[in-house]
Amino acid sequence: MVTGRRNPRRGGVSALGCLFAIAVIIAVLYYGIDIGRVYWNYYSLRDEMEQSARFGSSQTDAQILRILTDKAKDLGLPEEARQFVVTRSTDPNRIRIRTHYTVEVVLPFKHKVFDLHPDVEVRQ
Repeated sequence: MVTGRRNPRRGGVSALGCLFAIAVIIAVLYYGIDIGRVYWNYYSLRDEMEQSARFGSSQTDAQILRILTDKAKDLGLPEEARQFVVTRSTDPNRIRIRTHYTVEVVLPFKHKVFDLHPDVEVRQ
């Protein structure tokens, strides 16, 4: 008959491995949430800029700037992100919208500064 005895010297190895995996997951989530928020805001702003440029032929620059400024405020971006530059050209017919801002993320053992340059150009 085969007995189902375990090796007594390996009793806590699987529990230790599980705790290590959980600690790694928690660390990734802790760091990833703040950094992920920076990129989420960047892509949300860039998406709004692209949409404004796409429909820019039916809007004035003041209307575009108001929409984008409101979006930047809603996202909680710094004041410098709200200084958009709208450029229109006729040959070829295109609209370009750009801005620049920096975001600081303070994490344990690390201080990271993100220098972001959202820039979109749409041909009409």
